[in-house]
Amino acid sequence: MSSQARLLVTPATALVDDKVDITVERLAPRQPVTLHARLSEGTARFQSYAHYRADDTGRVVVAKQPSLGGLYTGVDQMGLFWSMQPSPGQKPGLRLQKKDVSTPFLVDVRVHEGHVDVMGEENLPWLATTTVERWCMGGGVKRVPVREGRVRGTLFLPPGDGPFAGVIDIYGSAGGLPEYRAALLASRGFAALALAHFAFDDLPKTIGVTNLDYFEEAADWLLSLPNVRSHGVGVLGTSYGGELALCMASYMSKVSAVTVTSSLIAVTIAPLHYKDGVLPCVHYDLNRAVFSNEGYIDTRNVIEDCTQEPGLKACIQVEKAQCPIMFVAGEDDLMTKSVLYANQAIGRMKAHGKTNYTLLQYPRTGHLIEPPYTPHCGLTYHGVSQMCILAGGEPKSHAAAQEDSWHKILDFFKTHVDTSAQSKL
Repeated sequence: MSSQARLLVTPATALVDDKVDITVERLAPRQPVTLHARLSEGTARFQSYAHYRADDTGRVVVAKQPSLGGLYTGVDQMGLFWSMQPSPGQKPGLRLQKKDVSTPFLVDVRVHEGHVDVMGEENLPWLATTTVERWCMGGGVKRVPVREGRVRGTLFLPPGDGPFAGVIDIYGSAGGLPEYRAALLASRGFAALALAHFAFDDLPKTIGVTNLDYFEEAADWLLSLPNVRSHGVGVLGTSYGGELALCMASYMSKVSAVTVTSSLIAVTIAPLHYKDGVLPCVHYDLNRAVFSNEGYIDTRNVIEDCTQEPGLKACIQVEKAQCPIMFVAGEDDLMTKSVLYANQAIGRMKAHGKTNYTLLQYPRTGHLIEPPYTPHCGLTYHGVSQMCILAGGEPKSHAAAQEDSWHKILDFFKTHVDTSAQSKL
């Protein structure tokens, strides 16, 4: 559509955790407009919109002017990105995750006349449009599939010869091999290993008996690389992956720093074997689950108490950890009581005179704490359990927590795993 309006988004190509400036020019003074962003990942479609009014010179500067309505209000430079929701008419529980990190998210941004609700509207006339690229993997980052011994995953290496600080990235009970966070870590200067532990390649299809030796083998392999600093690795674990990360911190001196997001403090799902011993797991009682009117499940109370017997035997002995541990937890986590469990872990550490802990606790924040500007996901379809699980969180607060925690996670690993991480795209 022809129009005098001009839409500028800079930079037009950036990493997903980079901010962009959005400006609309050549509007009429005080003209009402709607900004609309949309993208597709596979068959899933996401979009957002916000209402603005041009200033007296006919300009909208998103970083300086407030949204007056839509999916967020107030001044928010990245609101169009974190406020994205699944487009109407799709199955519930969609979560935006980049499947192929060698390609960017292509975000279509448009300006529409007036203040309109554009959700589900595909053919509204527009005044101006542009497409921006949002990358998980920066320019020059190498992606290397890993099949070394038992280890399965993908290694991401920053540009240059290194040596780089190594970080192992472990996700949770959904299985498979999410690569987007490891790719982003490499884009910020770390040698990052996205480590699969089930439901990938020739690994077990489900979480049956988990062997912690597998994760030690992965750490040893990463540390053996000539372009990785050899003194120790960082580990970033989410949910069930956080339990594994805490176990690595507790039993492996080669681990230099651990960050866990939305994690429990006990071994769950299956017993954990390590060397000649076995760590028992706490039991689930699904009768304690709470279902919403829509049939979605709140799983906060399904785990038995791990502060007393018999659950106490499954509690991870975090007090044995010699490395610093950072806990990231949302107060509105509906999948697990992550704030409670983080404080229980810290309590164990304090009782043994330890001070090597940090807690990042965020109000109105749910379970799925992702890199900055990832759309909030308060309901997620869990492929293993084949249920839609409530994750919690209020979008604006959750977005603020993602941005704050990500930068603190990067700084934490820079400080404790000895790197000079830099951004390159």
